[in-house]
Amino acid sequence: MWYKFGLAAAAIIALFILSSRDNETGSPVNGDRALSRKATNVVMFERKRDTGKTMAVSAKQVVETEDQVAHLKDFHLVQQKGVQIIGKDARYDRNRSILEVKGPVSIKTSDNAQAQLDGLIWDRERRKAYTTNPVRLEAHDGTMVADRAEFSDEFSQIALIGHVHAKISRNILNR
Repeated sequence: MWYKFGLAAAAIIALFILSSRDNETGSPVNGDRALSRKATNVVMFERKRDTGKTMAVSAKQVVETEDQVAHLKDFHLVQQKGVQIIGKDARYDRNRSILEVKGPVSIKTSDNAQAQLDGLIWDRERRKAYTTNPVRLEAHDGTMVADRAEFSDEFSQIALIGHVHAKISRNILNR
């Protein structure tokens, strides 16, 4: 019985994904390069072979060019450990495994901590990310701001750099 239920759910999801895609086309984008693929309301899943870790990416629009660069609009990325990255405009270079996010970015953790920043560069091969713009971290126990930040260990480690200021609750030091 569970087998039939799983098969029906998979069929419904496949139909949803297929019905939400635009026709793929080879027409020029802004007249300068050919379009490889374009789709709207996209949901993508990734699983690393070496670690088994998963990641889901949803976007209102994805345009992938012939040079293996994907442009994402209004995207939401969710990692296996619950880290979420939400932004409006991103460029992912599949050859170099680098995600460049332009404009406002929110990084949320499973324990409801949140980082607000403007722009992010994530080198997925090196497993490091950074922003050279001001960052604001908000958690249950306080708020921290800095000129820039570096992220590692799947965004669980954060190094705040330059003019770091914190406003924390008094009881955080008593733990």
